[in-house]
Amino acid sequence: MDGTEEAYFKICEKHAKHGTKVMYPTFSAADFDVLAKALETFEKVKDELDLEIPGVHLEGPYFALEMSGAQNPKFIHEPRASEYVPLIEKFGHLIKRWSYAPELDENSEFVRYLTAHNITPAIAHSAAEYCHVKEAFENGNRLVTHLYSCTSTITRHGGFRHLGIIESAYLFDDMYVEAIADGCHLPPELLKLIIKLKGTDRVCLITDGIRPAGMTEKDFAGGSSGGMDFVIEDGVAKLADRSAFAGSIATSDQLLKRTCAAGVSVADTVKMMTETPANVMGLKTKGRIAKGFDAQFTVFDEDLNIVDFKF
Repeated sequence: MDGTEEAYFKICEKHAKHGTKVMYPTFSAADFDVLAKALETFEKVKDELDLEIPGVHLEGPYFALEMSGAQNPKFIHEPRASEYVPLIEKFGHLIKRWSYAPELDENSEFVRYLTAHNITPAIAHSAAEYCHVKEAFENGNRLVTHLYSCTSTITRHGGFRHLGIIESAYLFDDMYVEAIADGCHLPPELLKLIIKLKGTDRVCLITDGIRPAGMTEKDFAGGSSGGMDFVIEDGVAKLADRSAFAGSIATSDQLLKRTCAAGVSVADTVKMMTETPANVMGLKTKGRIAKGFDAQFTVFDEDLNIVDFKF
């Protein structure tokens, strides 16, 4: 979000050291001039970075205000064609994914525009009910961003229960879900439940790592993300008032360790960090060790520590 070349190089250097080979940087809700600047800078440096970055992920600003979480409410509103059309016309080749709240997408115009431009839509920061998820699904949405983090659950209206995003994601077999496997956002039992219900073919493990990813409480004195102040406590980023998590400080190697510690096999864990997310994003030569696939390897020892090999 800094929009500087230095920021991209630092981010990629950090995550490369922790095992990541391919990454989609996430931009949070912000003024569209800020997003445009960050995209312009990315285009300049994308071929010089330590990681392969096929494109970026816009997380917002088309969210439900009551589900904003650590996103800055100043920028949150319904989809506006006057904003997203010119941005995609200019930077559509760089934007590969966009998270939004489907209940705000009138007549599914936004999701249909994304799919028409080969941008992966994802449900996030949303109070959607089953009807909204179903409509989004029927119009090409096959992904839920960080399940259980700012995603709706069952509500009651006049005594009648309505499914939320969580239940709808379980109901639709072909819906992929993400899990922030940092050991804080999801307790081990809940992570195992998600995997049990959706299967390793439909679960992607993500870091949700923000600015201080890879740092410790001792290293980090405080900061902000998208204009929202946060602190690091208990191994996770929290809003300064401690009312909610502000994101994680995990790196890929931590996902590996935390998920295996929860009782998931190494093979299944690696699959949910490689093959499954590659399938979500349509990366046809990523995520498997097989003929015709890219030879990008992350090597770790028996204690799941990254070994510094270059291939």
